[in-house]
Amino acid sequence: MITRIYVGIDMSKGWFDACISLDESVKVERYKNSPDGHDQFIKAVSPLAGTVHVCMEYTGGYEMPLAVACREASLKVSLIDGGKFSLYRKSFGRAKAKTDKQDARYLLRYAIDRKPEEWFPFPDEYRTLRELVRHRISLIESKSAWGCRAGHTVESPLVTAQRQTLKDVLALQIEAADKAIAEHVRNSPSLKADMDLITSIPGIGEVAGARILAETGPISNYSSAREYALAAGLCPIVIHSGQKTPPGKLPVYGNAHLRCALYFPAVSCKSHKIGVWKFMENVQANADKAKMTVITAGMRKLAHIIFGVLTSRTKFDITLI
Repeated sequence: MITRIYVGIDMSKGWFDACISLDESVKVERYKNSPDGHDQFIKAVSPLAGTVHVCMEYTGGYEMPLAVACREASLKVSLIDGGKFSLYRKSFGRAKAKTDKQDARYLLRYAIDRKPEEWFPFPDEYRTLRELVRHRISLIESKSAWGCRAGHTVESPLVTAQRQTLKDVLALQIEAADKAIAEHVRNSPSLKADMDLITSIPGIGEVAGARILAETGPISNYSSAREYALAAGLCPIVIHSGQKTPPGKLPVYGNAHLRCALYFPAVSCKSHKIGVWKFMENVQANADKAKMTVITAGMRKLAHIIFGVLTSRTKFDITLI
């Protein structure tokens, strides 16, 4: 029988703490969050007698280089939601003191108790596309902010000129990011094929298509259209307690980037009366639904259609709606 050795890792920007045993006498080791530090950690845990399974939190990106390095070294990896781990940690009801080494021990305990699912990274072309798309979104947000500042009248000519310059530079960077995204999609046969399929859906252009593909990844990661919609946080959930049964509401979990990527195509369908607009009209006619409820229903319908065209490898057919 193969023994599984769990390792709890608390990530930080400059370092990470690794715990391999719940025994307080076993020291929690600290490594630099760099390629050299990753290699040192992998060399330290590889000789352990069993299958090494690393467990760490999502930290917004700091964990990704180590997670990929561990996968390439044939180690198993689990990435867990920080909110779930925080609640798990509080369930022990102990002192409020919090340290990186202590969190590493709790992550190890969480892995042993909960047996989290194994994490599989996106293929390289999808990871690169996601980096490009999210960088473009950040540039657009910065350009919008500096555009607002540039519109404010100030007495200093220097401030006015530099604000406008920053706005113009960001516009050029957005243009360069658009070209890089388009070139990356053209150079990847799988991405190009998926883009051709997804842009056949009315309301989804190349910009929205690249955003959706970047957050979706390989469609084979999802077993059904409902699971794909759930990953985007578009499936209502039922809350029942005693005699009170509130209506289903949207969960607050899921990929917010994917949800945002589906928002504007749904709005476009409704505004221009294309694609799923008839479905949205029917939803609106049912009990006078609120505007956001109608748009959310359209987003979920689009998610189901996207799953259908990507799994069947067939372009969208409007007669099938």
